[in-house]
Amino acid sequence: MMLPEHVALIRQRKVDQKKVKKHELDEQELEEIGYVVMDALNHTLEVRVIYWDNWAYHEFVGYVDRVDLQLKQIKFVTDDDEYTYVKIDCLKSVERI
Repeated sequence: MMLPEHVALIRQRKVDQKKVKKHELDEQELEEIGYVVMDALNHTLEVRVIYWDNWAYHEFVGYVDRVDLQLKQIKFVTDDDEYTYVKIDCLKSVERI
């Protein structure tokens, strides 16, 4: 028999164990991502993006629509005509397809 508080703590611990820390980009990785993003923006190339959000990594395929250096984010458009904004410091990788 377990107390409800113990059950809640056990569940919370399982959730915490699934959390993934954000990958910190070094200057070389950031520069490489910058080249790929600007090339994709100028030539309307499709890219695969892996980014960190809510303690997990997510992936999608789309096109670069806009780079906002003031807000430090990139606007991507997916094939479904949906917009996704990704903070530059949350990017893990951007690669051409």
